[in-house]
Amino acid sequence: MFLSFFIKNKLKKMQIITKSGTRLLNFMPRETIDSGKVYELKIKSEEQNKVILTDSNALFNSVKYYYTYSTTQALTEANFYVIEINNTTDGTLIFKDKLFCTDQTLSTFEISKNVYIEKSTGNNEYIYA
Repeated sequence: MFLSFFIKNKLKKMQIITKSGTRLLNFMPRETIDSGKVYELKIKSEEQNKVILTDSNALFNSVKYYYTYSTTQALTEANFYVIEINNTTDGTLIFKDKLFCTDQTLSTFEISKNVYIEKSTGNNEYIYA
């Protein structure tokens, strides 16, 4: 029960995206995006512990007070990813966040969906007389 509560609350504080198709990543950088500078975006899989996407010349769209980045990178269901955006012109990190990939809705999310879970049947002790 605690794990379910923890996962649901943790998921509310990060971006949740689907595993395929065109997705928009929304972010608020530490500095204003300047068209005269070069930005690099990396997505790292926490499960595989490797970078799965590097866009060395990332382009962002400005929407009111935040920015968006469009990606079609295939992701794995129920996995966590770290997104980093660096200003390579100045050598500074301007954004870092976690992503979670799932096609399930948050209200019906199950961490163990399609995974076998062993249930304990209790104590299997025998009484000898």
